[in-house]
Amino acid sequence: MARSLDLHALVDGILSSLVPQALPRQDDHEVLERNRAWLLSLEDELVALFYDTLYAYPTTAEVFVPGERTTREQTLRGWWQRTVGAPIDMDYFRWMGLVGIVHIKRKVTNPMMLSMLQVVSDHVVLRARSALGDAEATQLQQAFARISTTVGAIISETYTMSYVGALEDLAGLDPKLTARMLELEVKRLEQACRAQLG
Repeated sequence: MARSLDLHALVDGILSSLVPQALPRQDDHEVLERNRAWLLSLEDELVALFYDTLYAYPTTAEVFVPGERTTREQTLRGWWQRTVGAPIDMDYFRWMGLVGIVHIKRKVTNPMMLSMLQVVSDHVVLRARSALGDAEATQLQQAFARISTTVGAIISETYTMSYVGALEDLAGLDPKLTARMLELEVKRLEQACRAQLG
């Protein structure tokens, strides 16, 4: 029987495993608020950069079906507007947990997601240096680093936990049995990888 997923508890657990220094802070919220209009003005160029990058790289281009770019762009616009246009709060983090689940369905891997967070952050910081000056760009860079780390952790861990949970449900496995089997298999994998590395 399939278990239900408590997204709130899952995201709360992920956040509690992050060291507090990596989480977004009050000054991150302040720098976003101070630069909100400017950040929102980047939407069109970020959307173009994001999807031009994904479609130009064969590995990431494979996740798309013909004719869906406009729809995907609207989804990214919504993410950007919410990320820089409103406070980063628990509702936002839980939404990012849902993104992890959607990524399984869409075959968007964690490396794809993390690399695109980096592409977006780099672009924002480079643009900020010329538009806002080095000091403000540095503060934005720090804010985006903490937000990206938190978002990346939530999306990737929700992806992993949901993937494993779905496989357990499909196979009818008890989570304790899965954990024990996984422990044995990981030990074997570790030994094999150590042998490969010499």
